[in-house]
Amino acid sequence: MSASQIKACIFDMDGLLLDTETIYSQVTNKILEPYNKTFPIETKLKMMGRDVRTATEILLADLDLPLTFDEYDNQATELKQIYFGMAMMMPGAERLIRHLNVHSIPIALATSSSKQMFEIKTAAHKDIFGLFGSITCGDDPEVENSKPAPDIFLTAMRRLDNGLEPEDCLVFEDAENGVEAARSARMSSVWVQDLRFAGDGPVESMATEHITSLLEFDPVKYGLPAYD
Repeated sequence: MSASQIKACIFDMDGLLLDTETIYSQVTNKILEPYNKTFPIETKLKMMGRDVRTATEILLADLDLPLTFDEYDNQATELKQIYFGMAMMMPGAERLIRHLNVHSIPIALATSSSKQMFEIKTAAHKDIFGLFGSITCGDDPEVENSKPAPDIFLTAMRRLDNGLEPEDCLVFEDAENGVEAARSARMSSVWVQDLRFAGDGPVESMATEHITSLLEFDPVKYGLPAYD
């Protein structure tokens, strides 16, 4: 794909823009304490980018927990409401969002988080998230299938601008499930891998580009305006 074709950017949120993955791990480990279990990185990697139900079912199965989805989710929701409001922006995230906004590059948010959790997580950063032209959450009725299906990215694109085509869009993701969703949507993608949650195996990615921080992203490579 020619870099000059990129006309819009679509962002995941958890672990990419907001440092929520550490909080997810803290919440999960707190629930696991009574069962003398800890949260394996291998399970976390399978869960990242998934909707709440799918991710929780992976956790319950992997760790053989004697809990139903509702029992686990009720505990997790209570803890998330306490801790997620403290989530900080990831390095380079605010700079990139404000840069694209100043240069009138359309930006959309496509998060697997529910609308309720989105509001809690972004409460301290409303000025930044208010810059997005469209926001699509995982419980949106128009999103029939969760990542790694392409539905959420295609919905975000349509809401941003009906004239956009998938090849016009660049997706930013921290999870491999999200990168797969972008590929299925026929969009270019940047995989921003958080090395704190990297597995032990070799890195293989379907992404257009693989970086380890948004601070490394060079917009010029995609025909976007250079940083000032």
